[in-house]
Amino acid sequence: MRQHLLYVMSPSRLEGIASAIERLGAKRIDDNAITTTFELDHRLLKGISLRIYLLSDIDGVTPFLRHHPVDLLVYDERGSDGIEALQGIYQIARDVHSLAQLWGPDFHFPMSRIVTVLRPTPDVDHRIFALGRLNVRDVIVEPKKTSIVLRWLRDLLYAGVVRNNKVGMALSGGAIEGLLYQAGTVLALKHAFTGRGIYSCDAISGISSGSIVGSIVANGIEVEDLIRGVLDMKSKYPPFKISTIFDLAGFDIVKRVFNTSLRMRKVKPSQWLESTLESIPTGFFKGERLEAYLHELFAEHGVGDRFDEMSTHLYIGATDHDTFDHVTLGKAPFDNVAISAAVRASCSIPPLFTPKAIGDRFYIDGQVTKSCNLESVVEDGACLVFVIDPMKPLRSNTAGNSDIKGGYFSLLQMIKGLVSTRFETNFRAVSEQYPDVDFIVFQPDEECARMMAGSPLKPRIRPQMIEVAFQNTLRRLRERHKVYSAKTVRYGFDLKSVEELRKLEGNYHKLIKSLD
Repeated sequence: MRQHLLYVMSPSRLEGIASAIERLGAKRIDDNAITTTFELDHRLLKGISLRIYLLSDIDGVTPFLRHHPVDLLVYDERGSDGIEALQGIYQIARDVHSLAQLWGPDFHFPMSRIVTVLRPTPDVDHRIFALGRLNVRDVIVEPKKTSIVLRWLRDLLYAGVVRNNKVGMALSGGAIEGLLYQAGTVLALKHAFTGRGIYSCDAISGISSGSIVGSIVANGIEVEDLIRGVLDMKSKYPPFKISTIFDLAGFDIVKRVFNTSLRMRKVKPSQWLESTLESIPTGFFKGERLEAYLHELFAEHGVGDRFDEMSTHLYIGATDHDTFDHVTLGKAPFDNVAISAAVRASCSIPPLFTPKAIGDRFYIDGQVTKSCNLESVVEDGACLVFVIDPMKPLRSNTAGNSDIKGGYFSLLQMIKGLVSTRFETNFRAVSEQYPDVDFIVFQPDEECARMMAGSPLKPRIRPQMIEVAFQNTLRRLRERHKVYSAKTVRYGFDLKSVEELRKLEGNYHKLIKSLD
């Protein structure tokens, strides 16, 4: 398995380190104009092939990270013109944070992927402690031989990177528009690779609308047919319509209002307001039609409607309506639940949908307590995780733009902003905790976010949203082709060439219609 190592040092040490690497039998290759690059296969590496990039300008770290894969960054402070490690790591951390802020969480580089080589100064112990507080992964002080460094790097890489070939997918929510975005993204990922396919994921997690798409993929149901059902085209599966999701809870509403009105006869006038508020239903729609639709779909066309019937590990996030604890359905002790019931619970966002009763507890939308269930997929052993997160607010530099669009738009933007911020915080934490896991994150670009900023119930945006998500995903794969192809090829995914992806980007309608 090939690993990519970025070695940052002072200009005065570049020639000496390059010579030492060549003496180990490394071959110099012309990979890019920023670094001096080597390919190294050595018996001390025990099967790991190293692509080593030597960089003598610390300001070039973030431009390099934007376009190249890096599994481990080595910062070497030695040399008369070298920048002290703490100062250098602070600068890298600041630059990486700015990169992620500008381009999204997919550009986040965890500090736990950084190791340092230090000079033996009198305060070296204090500096090691300070680097540890920055979450630097490991430190070595003045190694005497190149072979010592090589063994050190091998041990670091073998500590987690070379674990297994498990791949996961994590999908967050986003209501109907999020469902459409995820469907378009999965369609793009399905056709962007040769060799291993996206349907071979070993573990899948989904929350809210992401639980619908995640359970469909885990059941081996083709996403094209789901899209055709949404677009009201001929499909071998039942059509997926707005009415499939929104089934009015008329009886529950009338019952609650009636019971409240009876109680109000016995309460004091000063308590009428409180009693009136209790008449507001916890949900205007039942969600039972969605549950029945998925049950039929999984039973007749998929692997099954129970978690233990599938080879793919499926995890669905929900929230206990009374304790507000996040629970993962599909993981013990919640692994004996029907998948369709779990999805129904995960999508029950109040006050739109009534809570779902499972056993003696009631559950609502999982996104109330967690944006994306990354941990379940990683803890299952996945080393490569495709993350699809539609909940991204539309950003505008025009002052007063949200105010002009009114309260409904502002409310949606506020919710998306809260969920998006929480996702980014959780994503950074998980990335730092599991530095050897590769995450590939797909979020709406500006065009897609603009479409998703309006009402999710407009039928005319359905085909456009799926198509734009499809093209957005392929465009992202093209723009970071070198990074993504290097990450995915280790697990059997062969990303198509830039030209093939560009051609595929314009074939959306042909791809859908070819299923007739």
